[in-house]
Amino acid sequence: MSPESVTPMTSSIVASLGSSLQRIMASPTPDDVWNLQKDLLMLGGETAEQARRVAGTFHSCLRNMQSKKASRGASRQGAALGTAAVASVSLQETFAAQNDPLRGLLASGLTAMLEVASALRSAQAWEVEASLMYYDLAWYLYGELWDVSLATRPELSPDQRRACTDLLLNPVLDADVPDATKSALLVRLFQVVLAARIWPLLNSEVSP
Repeated sequence: MSPESVTPMTSSIVASLGSSLQRIMASPTPDDVWNLQKDLLMLGGETAEQARRVAGTFHSCLRNMQSKKASRGASRQGAALGTAAVASVSLQETFAAQNDPLRGLLASGLTAMLEVASALRSAQAWEVEASLMYYDLAWYLYGELWDVSLATRPELSPDQRRACTDLLLNPVLDADVPDATKSALLVRLFQVVLAARIWPLLNSEVSP
């Protein structure tokens, strides 16, 4: 979105997009992600479409977790999501604190992953047959995290990039990691990727 294309209507949509993303970073719900896609469709363009694809998969992930929680009474999974929300950095603070917020978001993703894993180490596993869901989401996120790192860490070699991406997603694929922990990690990683995809849209309005 070029500066000359920014209109009062566009500014309003971008403001709404930023508010929706802030809520999703703090405590993601399917409804907030659903509303996010409306703003992305109104903005249009390839960048918005990339963000909408991430949002669509994230929405399905949250709905699936919500359904599993309701059907099994999995209170521990709810605790996992709560821990992930507490560990999330403030989007506004992150963007204000540095010129390259995406690198900070990726770093916070790893930090939050370790915090969540520590908080839930002694918790009982979330008892659902969710292994296929985890693998499918990990497959999707691997590609997204790789693409995001190309933009934020261009200096990495392919081997280094692979090692970093593996580090983030290996717990999701580890059979010994409790399901509640996997759920929390997936949510956090989706938050990071979604913010990375949306950041250029939010930044375009203030770019010279």
